[in-house]
Amino acid sequence: MDIERVGRRVQRRVARLPLGARRELLRILASPPEVRADLIRQTYERPDTRELSEVLMDLEGAPLLRLDVMEALKESVKRRD
Repeated sequence: MDIERVGRRVQRRVARLPLGARRELLRILASPPEVRADLIRQTYERPDTRELSEVLMDLEGAPLLRLDVMEALKESVKRRD
């Protein structure tokens, strides 16, 4: 897996998410693995959240990137509160 390519793709997708979706993404990323897997399935099944599920799948394959995204989301959400 090309982590840099995945990282750029995830960053582009996250940047397009509205604040509420970023908060939801942060909540999901902080959940235990079993919960994340179920939430990914649920978001993939809904056409309006399919893009979010694709971000989550990318992040599941890159744990360090997932942690980096969590930190970025925390900062992003904090600035907006």
